[in-house]
Amino acid sequence: MKKRNILLNLALFALAALSLVSCKKESITLSMHELWFPTEASVQDITITANCKWSVSIDDDADWYTVDPMAGKTDATLHVTVLPLEDNNSRSSSFTVTSAKGHVQVQVRISQNTNEPTELRSIANMIFGVTTGAHWNTDYYAGVIEDSYIPFEFNPNDTTTGYFFYFLEDGSGVQKDSHADSTYYYLYTYEFDPFNRILHIEFETVSDTVAEVYNAPVLCATEEVFRIMHEYKPNFWERFDMKKIGTITPQQKAVMKRKAKKRDGHEPILIF
Repeated sequence: MKKRNILLNLALFALAALSLVSCKKESITLSMHELWFPTEASVQDITITANCKWSVSIDDDADWYTVDPMAGKTDATLHVTVLPLEDNNSRSSSFTVTSAKGHVQVQVRISQNTNEPTELRSIANMIFGVTTGAHWNTDYYAGVIEDSYIPFEFNPNDTTTGYFFYFLEDGSGVQKDSHADSTYYYLYTYEFDPFNRILHIEFETVSDTVAEVYNAPVLCATEEVFRIMHEYKPNFWERFDMKKIGTITPQQKAVMKRKAKKRDGHEPILIF
């Protein structure tokens, strides 16, 4: 009798263990969800941590990169290899890692562009100083009008003169225009999309004019150069090269917030 009870308990224990295994929740974690590649043929790795079988599917059947391996059982390293980019275009794609039962899907975005790979993942709480820039007009056929092209440059470390951008972590920011006799602060909100390389920025209304709204393509985004270009009026273009010069301190943030509250909403913050 005791032997029958022992066998019954063992059977029940084994059944419970099998049930736990079959009900195990699928889990897949990737070390990166976005890869940027230079124009040259190159390889980058992604680490997979998984407790289940998985497979890789390339969403648009792109033939300019490969992922190896395309399937696995648990933890693994994915080797993503791109072919060289031989023209001036950029290209992007994505692939998805899917668990065996389909309960988990993790997408990885991949891009190859003629500009440097994006090193600057976030601009929140950073200060940028304008180093070089230019203004120009274009004609009806989008050709640059030569006489309108005006380049300029500043020393980004000289905060007494020049243009500076303060990007706060809550999606707001301040553009500081420093001149010999005065300093203006213009408030804005922003959203930075590093994958599509777009800086969306909206300045508050100044002097009862229409608020300036830009979707500025980011031509380069590294620790050394943050380059944007935008059409601020029809046929009027502007380009900035900015350099990261530091991070925003709590004291600077407090000053900007305090001055913003004193503003009447129709003028920039003016400081002599």
